[in-house]
Amino acid sequence: MATEQRTRRAPATETSSAQCIREVLAGFRRCENAAAESVNLVPSENRLSPLARLPLRSDFYNRYFFNDGLDPDFWQFRGGQQVAELETELAVHNLAQLSGASHVNVRPISGMSAMMIAMAGLAGPPGGTVVSIDSASGGHYATEDVARRLGFRSRCVPVVRGSVDTALLTRFLSEDQPRLVYLDFQNCRWELDVAAVSALVREHSPDTLLHVDCSHTLGLVLGGAMANPLDQGADSMGGSTHKTFPGPHKGVLMTRSDTVRDRLRDAQFRMVSSHHFAETMALGFAAAEFAHFGRAYARQVIANARFLGESLHEAGFDVVTDDGHITETHQLWVRIGDAAATTAFSQRLFEQGIRVNVQVDLPGVPGPALRLGVNELTFVGGGPEALTALVDEFSGARAGRTADGKGAQRVRDACGAPYHFTDLA
Repeated sequence: MATEQRTRRAPATETSSAQCIREVLAGFRRCENAAAESVNLVPSENRLSPLARLPLRSDFYNRYFFNDGLDPDFWQFRGGQQVAELETELAVHNLAQLSGASHVNVRPISGMSAMMIAMAGLAGPPGGTVVSIDSASGGHYATEDVARRLGFRSRCVPVVRGSVDTALLTRFLSEDQPRLVYLDFQNCRWELDVAAVSALVREHSPDTLLHVDCSHTLGLVLGGAMANPLDQGADSMGGSTHKTFPGPHKGVLMTRSDTVRDRLRDAQFRMVSSHHFAETMALGFAAAEFAHFGRAYARQVIANARFLGESLHEAGFDVVTDDGHITETHQLWVRIGDAAATTAFSQRLFEQGIRVNVQVDLPGVPGPALRLGVNELTFVGGGPEALTALVDEFSGARAGRTADGKGAQRVRDACGAPYHFTDLA
């Protein structure tokens, strides 16, 4: 009798609601299976390893965890008590080791959450000035508006080939004495020259803090393939953890300054309640794997981006270059034609299981273009052989070759070993 009371059984005649759920579930499973076999070239996305996916289906997904100091008298919420070290040790410790940061805050729930915390914590009371990168030259579309909504005056500087307009930045630093310079580079084929900005800040406005949003390049920075902003004079850095860094949808903030740590922590405490504990655990597993695989992966990402760009160019595609320069990051951009042609091309690739990102406002590229990223394909083991197969699929889509739905499979069959453990989950 007790068992019957605890178990809610389906009625003998299935209701229309239950049937609807079954149909939706079947469709969901088909899409999930297709996604698992796809080739994804969206630069702002990545794939979780089997190990990092484990917490997302656990009971901990619905639990709060506030006691990151592990105070024995502060277990107000005990749902995460027995696995607390997955955040305090596995995630924080590994990210600190990878970044060389003394302090790591894994509480932001996304890159945008990290952006708002950084601004609120570092730019002081409303009314001051925040300088950021102009979206027209690669900065995030929302940064300027977020600064204004938080009550700050916004100033924007352009970036050309990774270099900030030094004359304009010097003027802003001298005239406005901004409280924060927030460097975020969303559409980027060049490595951002953080050291030059840091030198200008120290010379013209030494009380200004410098924060670098590495959302797109975090994996390349932590993997040592790009310069660490903290080594280049930034007071703090951070961003999302699911682009070149192959983690969950989360955000992270890092610093070597006790004062900056306290200001970020204070803002985070008031702006984030649930920090999505299961995602933080997933971040811990991803960071532990990255400590093992990250350096090789990061180097291969950049090598793959250049190889793919050169191969597409040789195949006759209109790859965006600057005097022959294709990329220094995970991104490369390819023009296909007008909006209709670009959409049709993207759809033909999609029918082959290959997913690309169409953008209409890339810096210096009027009209639509493909913003491609090789980060996820690299993570699952893609190298020159897989990229050569990929170029053949691009050529087939351009020629109007009839889709057989096996393009992604041909590319994945040419991949080597992935940059994560395959036998631990």
